[in-house]
Amino acid sequence: MKVLSILIGGITALTAVPNTVSADSSHLTAVIDEITYIYRINDDKKTAELISADVPSSVRETSVPEKIGEYSVTSISEKAYIGSMSVEKLTIPSSVKVIGKQAFMSCNELKEVNIGKGVSAIPDDCFFSCPKLVTVNMPNTLTSIGSEAFFGCIKLDTQIPPGVTSIGKDAIGMEADSHSQGSVAVQGFLIKGSTGSAAEKYALENNIDFIDLSSFLSGDVNGDETVDSSDAADILIEYAKISTGAPPQFTKKQNITGDMNCDGVIDSSDAAQILIIYAKNSTGSEQYI
Repeated sequence: MKVLSILIGGITALTAVPNTVSADSSHLTAVIDEITYIYRINDDKKTAELISADVPSSVRETSVPEKIGEYSVTSISEKAYIGSMSVEKLTIPSSVKVIGKQAFMSCNELKEVNIGKGVSAIPDDCFFSCPKLVTVNMPNTLTSIGSEAFFGCIKLDTQIPPGVTSIGKDAIGMEADSHSQGSVAVQGFLIKGSTGSAAEKYALENNIDFIDLSSFLSGDVNGDETVDSSDAADILIEYAKISTGAPPQFTKKQNITGDMNCDGVIDSSDAAQILIIYAKNSTGSEQYI
């Protein structure tokens, strides 16, 4: 199974990298803000590639260095940050143009990533198995997301830029299926993007909810492309469950489409607004779009 083999390979690489890089005479070491970096100066003698980062457990927030000494960091090597267990927030500066495969794989505490505008491609397995990752701010310069780039990132809530024209297999919104030993869509996952984009196509192909936040039908919580009493009923049922302490049942998409007053809460006031719209549409007094 590929999932298992990648995880095992990642753990092996994590333990092997320090010995491997230290044996290469072209690799240099720098310590910046408690983090030990191993890097290589590129042939142009002006830029550098970041080979690995040894992040101590005390570091919760960090940025990939824009410069190491006089050299601009323009690339991050494969597996550079793999298994960094403490980092919760990471920033990749705009100086970085290229990120290697599995660069941030298995960063178990990672919750937020900000990617600079220099990056045009998120490679295969880049953030594979970062289970707490919620926010990834992707630049408008991004054009591709590689296979399994965010596989197993079950909490991810991000907007895919319209310029992304290529999304690889199981890139986002997918996790391991213990029954089939393959992959399956994360229950309730939502992909945000532009209508007609590669993001919408990918979501459709993988049976994942999709929404264009600039153009969606408010109140259509059951997805039948109409706003009527059945949507209001669904909201009232959800509200009743939440009020009694039962776990919420709405998906992320339903929470967005059902939150009529945009207060972040699904309740009776949202249902009331839907019924008002439905009444107006039914009598022809005012058409709601």
